[in-house]
Amino acid sequence: MKNKKALFIPLFIIILFIAFFNKIINFIINIKWFKEVNYLAVYFTKMRAIIILMIPIFIIFFISIWMYYKSLIINKNKSVVDIGLNKNNYGKKLFFIFNFIVSIFLAYIFSSSYWYRILQFNNSVDFNVKDPIFFKDVSFYIFKLPLFESLYKVIISLLLFLVITTFIAYFILEAKYKIQSKKDINLKNINHGIKSFAGKQLAIVSGLIILFISFGHLIKIWNLVYSSNGVSFGASYTDVHATLLFYKIIVVITLISSIVTLLSIVKGKFKPVSICIGITIFLIVSQNIASFLVQNFIVKSNEKTLEQPYIKNNIDLTRKAFALDDIEIRDFDIKNDLQKQDITDNKASIDNIRINSFKPTLEFYNQVQIIRYYYTFNDIDIDRYNINGKYNQVFLAAREIDTDALNPNTWQNRHLIYTHGFGAVMNKVNSVTSEGQPDFVIKDIPPYNKTNIKLANPRIYFGEKTNDYVIVNTKINEFDYPKEDSNKTNKYNGHAGIKMSFINRLLFAINKKDINFLLSKDIKKDSKIIINRNIVERAKKIAPFLTYDSDPYMVIYNGKIYWIIDAYTTTNRYPYSEPYDSINYIRNSAKVVIDSVDGDINFYITDKKDPIVNNYAKIFKGLFKEEKDAPKEIREHFRYPKDLFSIQSKVLGKYHVKDPGVFYNGEDLWEVSKDQKHVEGETNTNDAPYIIMKLPDQNKEEMVLLNYFNVMKKDNMIALFGARMDGEQYGKKILYKLPSDKTVYSPYLFKQKINQDTNISKELSLWNREGSKVQYGDTIILPIKNSLLYIEPLYLRASGKNSIPEMKRVILSYNDKLVLSSSIQEGIKEIFNSKDNKINDKNEKDSTKTIDDSKLKKAQEYYNKAIEAQKNGDWTKYGENINELGNILNSIK
Repeated sequence: MKNKKALFIPLFIIILFIAFFNKIINFIINIKWFKEVNYLAVYFTKMRAIIILMIPIFIIFFISIWMYYKSLIINKNKSVVDIGLNKNNYGKKLFFIFNFIVSIFLAYIFSSSYWYRILQFNNSVDFNVKDPIFFKDVSFYIFKLPLFESLYKVIISLLLFLVITTFIAYFILEAKYKIQSKKDINLKNINHGIKSFAGKQLAIVSGLIILFISFGHLIKIWNLVYSSNGVSFGASYTDVHATLLFYKIIVVITLISSIVTLLSIVKGKFKPVSICIGITIFLIVSQNIASFLVQNFIVKSNEKTLEQPYIKNNIDLTRKAFALDDIEIRDFDIKNDLQKQDITDNKASIDNIRINSFKPTLEFYNQVQIIRYYYTFNDIDIDRYNINGKYNQVFLAAREIDTDALNPNTWQNRHLIYTHGFGAVMNKVNSVTSEGQPDFVIKDIPPYNKTNIKLANPRIYFGEKTNDYVIVNTKINEFDYPKEDSNKTNKYNGHAGIKMSFINRLLFAINKKDINFLLSKDIKKDSKIIINRNIVERAKKIAPFLTYDSDPYMVIYNGKIYWIIDAYTTTNRYPYSEPYDSINYIRNSAKVVIDSVDGDINFYITDKKDPIVNNYAKIFKGLFKEEKDAPKEIREHFRYPKDLFSIQSKVLGKYHVKDPGVFYNGEDLWEVSKDQKHVEGETNTNDAPYIIMKLPDQNKEEMVLLNYFNVMKKDNMIALFGARMDGEQYGKKILYKLPSDKTVYSPYLFKQKINQDTNISKELSLWNREGSKVQYGDTIILPIKNSLLYIEPLYLRASGKNSIPEMKRVILSYNDKLVLSSSIQEGIKEIFNSKDNKINDKNEKDSTKTIDDSKLKKAQEYYNKAIEAQKNGDWTKYGENINELGNILNSIK
């Protein structure tokens, strides 16, 4: 017997080790990785918090359970519960082990679930904004109230658990006693048996439950700021004048009831307990009835008047929560009185008008610049660079390895040889080649570079597509890039990675479930494994509490490629703020910068005023750096993020209105303008473009993120919303309100104007014949002084699986003038060299003249030749025939 007991503890330890084996391995690897990236202190923050919390919580649970069940066995009805605890120590030891396991389990569950909320509570940072009902700082609702709610749920759950387990214990022990004494179980005596067994204990628990019902309704009072019962989000008239009053009464009555219950137990009277429980239930039911009556018989018929103060609360706090309260609002009175001098003064804006569009450009990159089948471009980024002394907007993309495309896709190829992507491509957004394709300034492998931007180490070990681990510094040389009939190789010279000692090889073999770590003869002692290479996953691994932008973008700096990810602090706990996409507060509080070679990752705080990021910084010491610590050349490429701008635009469509009466009527709702990508295609929400422009009253061009607004369910444009991002202007937002009594073309109306133009639609019809298709590019509406210039690139796509869209024409519109041109410069000349603001007389004459049939036949002939060349993959002939087709179309025009 003693030998069996002696074996129990080591056996139990072995079982625990096996059960948590994988977690132990993951834990060891995580320590090694966090040490490698210099964020070990951040990783240990969670562990340290859990351990510190577990100790007192374990003690509380252990003593509470022991005392509660100890009280059950020292009652008068010992015959019911006597299981031999007083005759020998075996029962006591068994219960001790059970209590120990349950207590440590509950302590771990609680600590691992709520450590973060407890740290947020302890490191609360004031918003210096108070809610208008209870006058508490917003920090209370974001950092403190969630912990109160969690504690309430946990304690109520434990109390109910005690009640249930008490009944279960009674029935089990009663049944055991009856079986041992050979007596029948009498259901009529259950009520008396329960009272004798645990009457006082259950009464005490009932009193505590009532006490915490009081606390729960206090939480409900504070949660009224999230009410959705009124016409706007937040506490409404009914909530404040009916629900709140009843909640306060319930808090007081239940508090008194809990005291009465506990005093009744001391006196041995149980009837008051039942009365107190009945009163509590009655009050909760009454509250729902009262709220219903007030809403339907008082508020409903006077809603606009009664709800206005609460609508104003919603407007003010929603605008604050989504950072819309600091928008500069200006009237934009469209005069359309531009002169040639105005064009000259805004030359940099016009020179940077984007005629390349995202989707066709990405297709072209992946057709022409991947060089080999195992390379890929994940997406196109847009940025601004000083190229050879000129401020230019550019498209650029990183050429990454697609390991899934490798053939053969062996373990060595995937993890030892094809370890990194190589290089980047860049083209200016304002120009195309004679074939209508992007005009590269950086391209090919090794990089051909026409700029002053240095790219000495173009390797990409960390990127958007690097989803697998690699092992570097092995006996096999890494593939670097293809060169004619041979391949260039490389040895990794960065400092990323974990050394592959035998122990580490064993750990990763278990972790990755791959024996190749142990069998491979190519792995040396100084080889290193690089894990967590996907840049977004890398950031999430370190700081999972941040929300990350869907579009990381690359920057070329110091001869290498760096990645920038916008990180957001969000919550759904901001009082009175209307939720959008499950959040009701957002700030772009940090930028994450990652080195594509070394994997170095830095989190820079870009919004020092945000209390949430400051709360994180206090909790996770050493995680964040100040924005000024980022290299100046990196800071110059910080962009205002489109994900944030998109959310703000959605909110602004409703919350540009500040007057509660107008808001209630819903008479001034906006929506982001619709757009149309194909001549006869469906409409969809316009994608906000990044534009190089000179804002009115400014004397310098800058990059601005711009959105166009319509009146809801109408196509007339009503406003322009812009976010600035250059230098000290970063983050400033401006709203230009357009005259409501004028027809201002939105992107969609602009497309309709194009389709209705006789001359342009005739050419589009000719291009849109069987075998080819015309598609629109990205619509740009450029404000210049008090005028709007509309730009629409036109793409022609031939039939065939691998056909590439070509930018063939640009449509420009100003005032009433609409021109189809081969370039922006020609279109500008055509518009502003005319003597009036009407459509060019040439267009009117052309609309009546007949088209030469021989030219149409010739056009068809060149078109057919182009299609044939495209099918044969002869892109030179294809370009020549398309050029000839364009010349004929110009002559017809």
